[in-house]
Amino acid sequence: MVQISEQIRQIAQSVCDRIAALEPLSSAGSVISAEDQTLSLLIDRATDSDLEGLLRDASRLRSEADAVVAATAGVVAKRSARELGYSGLAKRHGDHNAVDMVQRLTGSTRVEAARQVKLGEAMGEADAATHPVGITGSGDGLFDGLGGGADGSDDSGGADGSDGSDGSDGSDAGSSAIRPAPEIPWHEPLTRAVRDRVLKPEAVTIIMRGLGEPNERVSVDDLRISAEHLLTDAAGTNADELGRRARFLRDQIDPVGVRLRWDQHFENRKWRFSRSADGVRTAWVEFDDESAAYIDQLVGAGMRPRRGGPRMIDPADAERAQRLIDDPRSNDQLVFDLLMATLKAGAEADPNTAFGNRQPGVRIVITQDQLDTRDADGHLTGTGFNEDTGEAIPGNIIERNICTTGTRPIRVDPNNNPLDVGREQRRFTTKQRIALAIRDGGCVFEDCTKPPSYTEAHHINEWAADHGLTNIADGILVCREDHMLIHNNGWRIVRDGTRYSAIPPKTLDPEQKPRPLRSRSALKQAPPRALEQQKQRERRASQTAQGDGAPIPGADPPQVPAVAPRQVPGSPSGPASPSGTSRPANRDRPADPPRVPRRRESNRRVMETWYIPPDQGEG
Repeated sequence: MVQISEQIRQIAQSVCDRIAALEPLSSAGSVISAEDQTLSLLIDRATDSDLEGLLRDASRLRSEADAVVAATAGVVAKRSARELGYSGLAKRHGDHNAVDMVQRLTGSTRVEAARQVKLGEAMGEADAATHPVGITGSGDGLFDGLGGGADGSDDSGGADGSDGSDGSDGSDAGSSAIRPAPEIPWHEPLTRAVRDRVLKPEAVTIIMRGLGEPNERVSVDDLRISAEHLLTDAAGTNADELGRRARFLRDQIDPVGVRLRWDQHFENRKWRFSRSADGVRTAWVEFDDESAAYIDQLVGAGMRPRRGGPRMIDPADAERAQRLIDDPRSNDQLVFDLLMATLKAGAEADPNTAFGNRQPGVRIVITQDQLDTRDADGHLTGTGFNEDTGEAIPGNIIERNICTTGTRPIRVDPNNNPLDVGREQRRFTTKQRIALAIRDGGCVFEDCTKPPSYTEAHHINEWAADHGLTNIADGILVCREDHMLIHNNGWRIVRDGTRYSAIPPKTLDPEQKPRPLRSRSALKQAPPRALEQQKQRERRASQTAQGDGAPIPGADPPQVPAVAPRQVPGSPSGPASPSGTSRPANRDRPADPPRVPRRRESNRRVMETWYIPPDQGEG
């Protein structure tokens, strides 16, 4: 087994060798001194392939160094524990706590130092539980024994060797006596992934923050299963995307937490006016989630051409978009003028003159099994999500919007892929666009974060040249920049079943290795089945204990049609308060209209889809 130091040395040596190959020689054949070189000019001598290799190796080296810093910070925190008082490591060196000491020694920001300490503590806790031996450990883990498995460093004496690490109590740091292993923490799969070089250290704290902490609604096993589920597709995924998926998983296993968060944000909403020192009127706004989503859509609809939105097909829309692109005002000025014009115009404004072919509104997506998840009083407890952002939306908000605007059913197959339409027309229809947005969640190109409203539908088999079909399976969502990249630079998109890949041109990759395209849709990031089954068993046990033999809402549904409520016009109202409380804004809320089942036939299968009757669409 290769030692940790040797692993790091090999990566560092690779970086050094790549830089050495770029260093110019003097006329005498000797290397020019460092005083006569600059790093940026030196690296500028590299070829494109060498530059890519250097960046990859340097990133690996930084990850290894970050892991060492985090593990060290964790030990510093342990030896600086509050109960040690002034004999703790940090205070003996003149620092208030471990974070201050790490910040002083690394020169980082306090936020970064706190992140390193938190990560190091998590690593130490996990290693102590999985390696119940002394500091000798197994010799094959980066953090063996650092989290409490080493004797003597768990108390004040271990920090300076005065009464523990010198072996005076018979259990010195070199002892290999087996100790009772502490409980394995839920985040152990994440720290193990760092040790196995599967996950970068900076991603661990982002995922942990997204998944949150266990509570009375979310167990340790829930979080552990979610962490393991995230790791199944972590390779090649950046930390920001992993954090987004972690937040979605938390919302799926804790729908009550979603509602509590939305209600708290609603209570905290405010708009304050003030005046600056030079007399300028200013405002400070704190939005609730629903209002923020609507404002995002309103501003996005007006600013989309300036922010890389889809190209306009209609000549009038294209002309309007070009005028906005050529407008000399800054984006901030345009947003201000747009909001002021909307306020002034009010209900009499013609939205087509301001927003083009997609009006501002929040599209909410909820699957049928979530729509059927209700409490004993019939209130919706399942969660949906914002089509553009993927953020979770609680059931009470969805119920109100269904009552106000109705629903638009989208039929999907067992993989949550919408069904096909055919070759009747070249362009994707509005309903197909909604279906693509539900499936793809935005631009599917690697590391692109453009939401569905900023994308264009691309035929993977060109409609004219390849006689391609305008079917959902033969279309993907890509932003304008990536769409132009496909057509202008010779990229191809291929499909294998329900998986899509991008084939780069030979000028970029002579081997043309497929690059997987991943959906950003919340539907594609549903919790693992094991987690759902565990929740169902808990609900079944609870119902059995109460003598209730009613079926479990949402348990093993045979079909999963997705339901996308129509766009919500106008300003949103506040959410209903949790059960047991009341809020004046919702006191006169009408009862939910009855849902009428209609059966549709398909050459693929029969599924049940629920509708809100059109004549009852207005609450």
